Amino acid sequence: MSTKDLILLTAKDMISEVGFHKMTTANLARRAEISEGTIYRHFESKEDILQHILELFDQKYQNLAEQCRARMDKGTLTLEDLLGCHFAFLDANAADIKIVLGAYSILELTRRSMARFIERLRGLFEEFLSRGIKNGTLRDVPLADTGMIIANMFFGLMRTKLYWPEIADFSKEAIEFCRRSLVVGPEARQ
Repeated sequence: MSTKDLILLTAKDMISEVGFHKMTTANLARRAEISEGTIYRHFESKEDILQHILELFDQKYQNLAEQCRARMDKGTLTLEDLLGCHFAFLDANAADIKIVLGAYSILELTRRSMARFIERLRGLFEEFLSRGIKNGTLRDVPLADTGMIIANMFFGLMRTKLYWPEIADFSKEAIEFCRRSLVVGPEARQ
């Protein structure tokens, strides 16, 4: 692992644990077992480190969206697959999402990152709905509204899963609810 990657990984862990403002470059350097000067050889500031973390998270989601679109193009992506891979993405990137949510109200950088994430999420869901309506597998629903509802349902479940782990995981129930609400034909009753 490169020093830059070590700094980013350590910073991501620290920020998700204690928050952005409580992390200092001094305690980051201690935890990463490097000098504070080494941090500044790779990054201009704490904000620059955060920017890199957010850019990496953004790229991870773009990769997921591209994989979903490729499966949509092949006709192999089901509603269950689409939602399931998003819940798996949440599990795999919990620290990144906690960082965005934790610093959302205090930093413009994270507000922009969250806005991009929600817009991409909504756009992907809307595209899936549009294709399903056209091919007759999904009910004809208002695309923008339904895409936003699904994105916000996912976002709410994501927050619950991250911040209140003692509450039951409702991801399977959410997928079943969406199937009952959107899928046409006998598949909706499975």
